[in-house]
Amino acid sequence: MCLAACKSKPVPPVPFVRPRASLHFVSIEAHDVSRVSLDYTLKVENPTPADAAFIIEEWNIVINDREMKNEGAILIPGEIGVFSVESGTGALPGVREIPVRLELDIPSLASAGVPLKDDFTVELVLDMFHTDVLRAPYPMQARETTVFPYIREPVFTITAIAILKAELINTRFRVGLRIDNPNPFPVELSAFSYKLYGNGRFWADGTEENIIRVAGKSTLTGNLFLMMNFIDMPRGLLDQIILLQNVNYRFTGEAEVITGVEYLPKFKSGFDMSGYSVVLDN
Repeated sequence: MCLAACKSKPVPPVPFVRPRASLHFVSIEAHDVSRVSLDYTLKVENPTPADAAFIIEEWNIVINDREMKNEGAILIPGEIGVFSVESGTGALPGVREIPVRLELDIPSLASAGVPLKDDFTVELVLDMFHTDVLRAPYPMQARETTVFPYIREPVFTITAIAILKAELINTRFRVGLRIDNPNPFPVELSAFSYKLYGNGRFWADGTEENIIRVAGKSTLTGNLFLMMNFIDMPRGLLDQIILLQNVNYRFTGEAEVITGVEYLPKFKSGFDMSGYSVVLDN
């Protein structure tokens, strides 16, 4: 006979542990200043004794304190839909990691009203559900905040055009140029090539071999010197240019911009500006 005091105590039920989801920033890359890609890993842990199903219902982003929905941003894969995570082994949960990419179109973000600051602060939020036949759908959320510098292209402006010397077959121009760097960090310009058009005609072109360095949030002014050759042009054009007092110009070109920023250390920046300038004689 067994006494009552010898009875075993009932084993308490094992508490149900909900699955967990987290979002982790991995890297950032860009090919130019207008498009930036942020790579994440969505990590889902399943501590339950059975395989579990999950649904990503929607995603949202907050950029520079502005809440957005699919404005200038694309989530890849855009439709993750339903996915499963296997059960764990022993005390270890089952784990599944899913790559997620967020692509940002900077001009579209600006058009949507995102404040453009020196840095972008991007919070990505994934709203999810864990589905279980024995329980009601359980809401889950994964979020991550990433901060990265906003890279802007330098701004070129012509300040003056001057005729330095007229000869039998050529003439020289001095083009005053201002370069504004709107970034808080310095940039360097290399492989700088350009063309000058005056009153609708090609006048001259040139290249700058030296590296041009512009400090952060500052302006650099200088001169470019171009040579116009009249061998293949009407002689009368030289006389017209010498007599010009003003000109409708077009100045085009391209430079390689070196930023030193890890996700976009350098990029090509093209420019095409038109305007009206007084023609100086020196």
